[in-house]
Amino acid sequence: MSFKRILRRQKRIYGDEMPVRDGTKRSLIGAIDDGTKTVRFVIYEAERSEELVSHQLDKTESQPQEGWYEQDPLEILHNIKLCAENAIEQLAEFGYSKDDIVALGITNQRETTIAWDKFTGEPLHPAISWNDIRTDSTVDAILAKVPDRNKNYLKNISGLPISPYFSALKMRWLKDNIKSVRRASRDKRLLFGTVDSWIVWNLTGGVHGGLHITDVTNASRTLLMNLETLNWDPMLCRLFGIHRESLPQIRSSAEVYGIVKDGSILDGIRISGILGNQQSALVGQNCLAAGQAKNTYRTGCFLLYNTGARRVASAHGLLTTVAYKLGPTAPAIYALEGSIAVAGGAMKFLRDNLKLIKDVSQDTEHIAGQVFSTGDVYFVPALNGLYAPYWRKDARGIICGLTAFTTKNHIIRAALEAVCFQTRDILEAMNKDCGMPLSKLHVDGRMTSNDLLMQLQADLTGIPVLRAQSWDMSALGVGVAAGHAVGVWAVERWRHHATPTHTFLPTTTDDDRDARYTKWKMAVQRSLGWASTKKSITMTGQAKRKSSMFQSSDTLTPPDSRKTSWDIDNIKPDIDNIKPATDEGVDNYIEELIQYSARKFSIFVPLKGPKDEHTILDDAEYYMSKKECDYDMCQCCQGKKKIQTDWKTIEEIIENDPEIIFDSDDNPIVVEPVKEHLYEPAPLVGTSLKKRMQLEKLPVIFKNICNKFTNTSLT
Repeated sequence: MSFKRILRRQKRIYGDEMPVRDGTKRSLIGAIDDGTKTVRFVIYEAERSEELVSHQLDKTESQPQEGWYEQDPLEILHNIKLCAENAIEQLAEFGYSKDDIVALGITNQRETTIAWDKFTGEPLHPAISWNDIRTDSTVDAILAKVPDRNKNYLKNISGLPISPYFSALKMRWLKDNIKSVRRASRDKRLLFGTVDSWIVWNLTGGVHGGLHITDVTNASRTLLMNLETLNWDPMLCRLFGIHRESLPQIRSSAEVYGIVKDGSILDGIRISGILGNQQSALVGQNCLAAGQAKNTYRTGCFLLYNTGARRVASAHGLLTTVAYKLGPTAPAIYALEGSIAVAGGAMKFLRDNLKLIKDVSQDTEHIAGQVFSTGDVYFVPALNGLYAPYWRKDARGIICGLTAFTTKNHIIRAALEAVCFQTRDILEAMNKDCGMPLSKLHVDGRMTSNDLLMQLQADLTGIPVLRAQSWDMSALGVGVAAGHAVGVWAVERWRHHATPTHTFLPTTTDDDRDARYTKWKMAVQRSLGWASTKKSITMTGQAKRKSSMFQSSDTLTPPDSRKTSWDIDNIKPDIDNIKPATDEGVDNYIEELIQYSARKFSIFVPLKGPKDEHTILDDAEYYMSKKECDYDMCQCCQGKKKIQTDWKTIEEIIENDPEIIFDSDDNPIVVEPVKEHLYEPAPLVGTSLKKRMQLEKLPVIFKNICNKFTNTSLT
């Protein structure tokens, strides 16, 4: 029977007094849930964890190049409105209407970055998704500014490593490579934000006074927020070249920010909650006490461990982030986070690439359940490297331990166990960082419908696994935050709320699970060092091979970054007499060209690269002798490895960096910082340019320019 027919039948029976769920009418909370592939609108009754009504639509994600993932910002807004209309239409079935919705919360995919024009409201580029890795060359340029090119150098400020994963690198890439973004920045009409900022700005009026805000959880994933001050860090903004005026104001996760006034069905509803989706799931799972953790199983896995008001700096490959801040005056609660690159993605790999299964949701559990073990087969699904706690881009997927009796059943079961082993890797690292062993693990996500996977997780971690009643807890978490802000959903009462769960208890012995985990670590060791990672000339500073100047000029920057902005044809007459670079190193001209040419990111002096690490191809004995210290997994070296950010050093590097500005025709101009040693004090009127400057210290290009002004020949 259709929904409309049911509605007409109930109206005939009850008239205008439609029944509510238990006879008691409650305030309603709406939640916008923007994920990577879907947009949902969910409505809850206050202080009830079950969804009242919901509606969702799929989103389009494009992949213009390998490793690039984009979304349409306008499609996100369109789908939100359609989902809201459909969900609100269903309320009549339960005796409610749109007027009963007292608050609206927003939870979103984190790190996904959007740039738009604050005067027209138009996006300046498709949204760059959180899993997009196009910013590799930008990462190299930033790392070249940091002592020893240490990717963890900023972790004690932001809690995050310098990685393509985070929003600051995406913002920088947009400014460096997209002309419309660069012009908007020059004209002071550029706005940056994660998806929550884009949604709030449009819902609250857009070009007509829309609020440009974000919350602490989303801001903590940008690499620009100081975890101590909970505000944009001036030095980090300078380091990444992002103007403070283009960034949203940082607010708490639960307060009344404004009212919807976009002409949609949501008009007049207060927006009172914002949380990143993984932090929102932590709240939805009721993990509000220090020492509690949740894991979300999707294409990848995201495990958050509540550390309370204590900000824990991880020495074992984890990220420090803000879990939530439920009110402007409430304390910030922090969390350690570990992410797994491939979880459900491994099952899709077995289906699409190896053709071992036809349907992930049905075949995986059935086929893997036909054998009682993997037969010592181990599958490390490092298809694009390993995330936490290893952070090895050079790792690649392997299947080891195969015998003449191995079947696809063993391989599929090994893929399920791989998800559980990676989760244990993160839990082990969290235990070492916090010193608080986990007593139970809350789980959600689509993969949790697999009972075999949940039982394996309990067996391989040795702790109970509590599966939530709903596969998606993100919408519930932000619903709690939004309701708390308007006084209809008390957080203290929610702390003691018994959320329905299904519990899986461990059934194996400690010796058995530890033996299997040891073999997993051996398999991980064998997956390392398989891929060589390319680095740009900015990172490596390696010498040019013998070739003509014009053949080698295109290799000065990596293929996926913007090429040198100098027009090589215009400067060809000036370099005809310069010898090509040799194997002994880059000659003076090339050094000057690299340092002074206008580029789409600042040029940094290359540092001596690290020695190549031993790889699995050299000898097996090397890897068998590896210890925890070699993988940053020990406690004995924690004091030695603690990094203190030397802001004085970074500030000097930034100050000495050439600044690139653009004229009205969008032509790049390099503006060198003024250095006192280049100038003599107080030049006299009429003194020639040659006498006023120490020309022997200038690069060849500027000597030629100087010649044209002074009409003198330089020797």
